[in-house]
Amino acid sequence: MDTSSPLTVSPLTVENCPPNEDMAITAVGVDERHRFRMLELGLRAGTVIRVVQRANFGGRVVAKGTERIALDGRTASLIAVTPAAD
Repeated sequence: MDTSSPLTVSPLTVENCPPNEDMAITAVGVDERHRFRMLELGLRAGTVIRVVQRANFGGRVVAKGTERIALDGRTASLIAVTPAAD
């Protein structure tokens, strides 16, 4: 019997990351038009953010320093994150 079945692990995104923990953005998978807006907001690879509020329908409010940025669920699901180094 083969017990080495591959596990499907979904990537960690702003949508599914734990709240109130520092996370570093690893990729922003939005189209060019929206990528420019993300850059304007300072949401780029390497930026440390923290999910501070979960809204209905997948929306998230993230903290970046003292700023708070509201993201819709679709955008939150396209921003990949990893736990930030302490």
